[in-house]
Amino acid sequence: MKKWPLFTSVLQLVVGIAAIIAYVYLVSVGESTGKWTITLFLAVGYVVLGIIGIIDYNKSKID
Repeated sequence: MKKWPLFTSVLQLVVGIAAIIAYVYLVSVGESTGKWTITLFLAVGYVVLGIIGIIDYNKSKID
């Protein structure tokens, strides 16, 4: 399947956004954010890697 890189990038993007939403929810209900901060950083990293992967896939498809 030639679209595996696109699929994994979209999956990273979805998982990252879901983790960020979960973090915002935990903050809104008053949960301590100290132990969840690393999760937020990892989620942002997933979103960035997902976006980079999608852009890279689209660039390689054009070339």
